[in-house]
Order: sequence, then structure tokens, then C-alpha cells
Amino acid sequence: MWKSKKEKPNWIVVGEVICPWGNRGEIKIIPHTDFPERFQQMEAVRLFKKDAEEPVGLFPLESCREHKDGLLLKLSHVDSIDEAEKLRGMLIKVSVDELMPLPPGRYYIFQIIGLECQTVTGQRLGLVTEVLQTGANDVYVVKTYPGVSRQKEILIPVIPDVVKDIRPEEGVLIVHLLDGLLD
Repeated sequence: MWKSKKEKPNWIVVGEVICPWGNRGEIKIIPHTDFPERFQQMEAVRLFKKDAEEPVGLFPLESCREHKDGLLLKLSHVDSIDEAEKLRGMLIKVSVDELMPLPPGRYYIFQIIGLECQTVTGQRLGLVTEVLQTGANDVYVVKTYPGVSRQKEILIPVIPDVVKDIRPEEGVLIVHLLDGLLD
């Protein structure tokens, strides 16, 4: 059996640069956050290439405004279409310390992935490897430990009858299994 090595990520994606906008260096971004208003409060944004661990740079934010399904940002020292085009596809990330606080009982996805899933009776099922956002309710994908089930993964619906307790600080997710989930 393997154990979860639950580590906090260094950076969390909160937006993605889609394209340049206009001829003065603005960029259009799609927020990847439940709190798009955070961009109105930011003094600067950290831009990262897709798979980079470290930022390309910290860009002071001159302005931010809503536009249809995204936001338009004007960054200092990005003053032309060509300069803005170089930022296309980059990710805007914040440190874990800069995340917006969530109400009690709500968690960020990175806090759920890697938790050990256990039943209310203490049976260790496996590790949460993914969170599927279905619209109606989330679903936790649990990679099962050997011998737990014939299935390599079980899908745990995130509903009150099933998910009984989430304890990221202990690395544990407690569930009450519905009949047939382990078959």
C-alpha cells in the first residue's frame, strides 16, 4: 500500500491569458476561480508558462474590467499587441497564502486530492486522485488499494449521505458507502 504524500502546492492557477485585446497591450483572461473579483483587488499578477514551476515575471496591474465571459487586464510595460501576444496561453497563479478564504466546510480541490478515503467503520479504501465537477455535485475519484475492490477506481458522489467528514489537516476523507460502490 502507498501512503499519501500530501504537500501543499506552491502555486494555484486563478486565470489564463486567452489573447491580446485592442492595440494598447490589454490581454483577455478567463478566470479559473470562484472569485473573479479578486483581480479587481490585485496590485500585480504572476505569469507562468504552462508547465513552469517558477513565474516568468510579476507584472503590475494597471486596470481590470469585465468583458463578456472574461476579464480584460492592462499590465504595466505591456503596451502593444505584439507584447500582449507573447503572453497568450500563460497562466496567472497565486501562492497558497493568497487564496481567498472559503466558508467553513468548503475546500479547494488541491486540498482534496491526495486524501486517504476511509469508510465510517475505518476501512481504508484508497487515495483521492481527481475531483470531477459535474454540475449537480462533485465526484471524488478514489484509486483503490489492492484487495479493496475489483475496480481500480471508485467514484464517490459528494453528497451529504455519502461524504461524512473531510479533514485535510489529517489527510483523511470519511465516507459512508452506498450499496454497490465497491462491486
